[in-house]
Amino acid sequence: MKLLIPTATGIEAVVKRQLTLLGYPDTRAVNGRISVDNCNWLDIARLNLFLRSGERVLIKLAEFNAVTFDELFDGVKSVEWSDIIDANGRINVITKTVNSKLFAHHSVQAIGKKAIVSRLQQKYGILDESGAEYKIELDITDDVCSVNLDTSGVGLHKRGYRTEPYSAPLKETTAAALIDLSVWNPDKAFADLFAGSGTLPIEAAIKALKIAPCINRTFAYQSWKCVDKQAYKTALAEANDIRLDRQLNIIGGDINPKAVEIANFHARKAGVDKYVKFNLRNAKEFVSRQSYGVTVSNPPYGERLGDLDEVKQIAKDMGKLYKNLDNWNFYFLSPYQDFERDFGRRADKKRYIYNAGIKCSYYAFNGPKPK
Repeated sequence: MKLLIPTATGIEAVVKRQLTLLGYPDTRAVNGRISVDNCNWLDIARLNLFLRSGERVLIKLAEFNAVTFDELFDGVKSVEWSDIIDANGRINVITKTVNSKLFAHHSVQAIGKKAIVSRLQQKYGILDESGAEYKIELDITDDVCSVNLDTSGVGLHKRGYRTEPYSAPLKETTAAALIDLSVWNPDKAFADLFAGSGTLPIEAAIKALKIAPCINRTFAYQSWKCVDKQAYKTALAEANDIRLDRQLNIIGGDINPKAVEIANFHARKAGVDKYVKFNLRNAKEFVSRQSYGVTVSNPPYGERLGDLDEVKQIAKDMGKLYKNLDNWNFYFLSPYQDFERDFGRRADKKRYIYNAGIKCSYYAFNGPKPK
């Protein structure tokens, strides 16, 4: 099978590196998706469990040109749907169209489902759609339709530990990517000065302890009759090889007592509360005994704070803190275009990443390399 891994804009290279470390070096990035060839159900189980920054795992079932609804219908119907979907399967068609003659989502969705049902009726006769859900994506880009089957269900950012709501949360998959884009390793101190509900410190602990990020949730494919049931058991056995004996120095701080309470609760849910500490503290008052460390933060900004003066002040305060912690590396995700000016120096590296649909810059301010 050929698999597709959708990613957030700006972190494609991170997901490619994660795939390489998982044993999938031959990958290609196309239109915000990473393709992985020659896969089986075990690969699907492993990638759903272990990928830290991929959004979901799709099976690419077919690809064909489609400039008319007849071509769309025939192309979708050509798939051997009865090899995948049983007579009770619940069919959910979603659409994506970019620069194509077929752009009416409702019509594409209706034609696609009609084609799938028509093919299944040839095999089963009557369908009742009372069973497991099968989410099929019709992605039409430049008049080429890709038919993709979603094995994940809800997005892979839904780890299962973040259950308490908090304003402007950072997606777990994006948080994991920010950590991978930093120079942090588990031997260094890690701090998030604007921890909110605790996502960044928790994701850092999950990485350091080699915990499969999605070990505490289920996936859509697990309820399908066509699946190799042993695949998930094999992947789960691999996921149980973790490093709970590791000593870590991971902390998060926030000025909101409710945020600290929620962060501690989420850490317990994730099983990393023994390795992560959350403190009630103003970011500009952060101090550390550690000579070298890394801070990765998603500070408040205008879209959620509504106060540009405070956004500017945060950047200035972080610039002063950087001078006091001159052996630390600082990373900030922010859409504020003048962040470097108010911080007091140009970033050593900067890349664009979309967070909740907002175009942000990920600023890296490096300290000296450890001796």
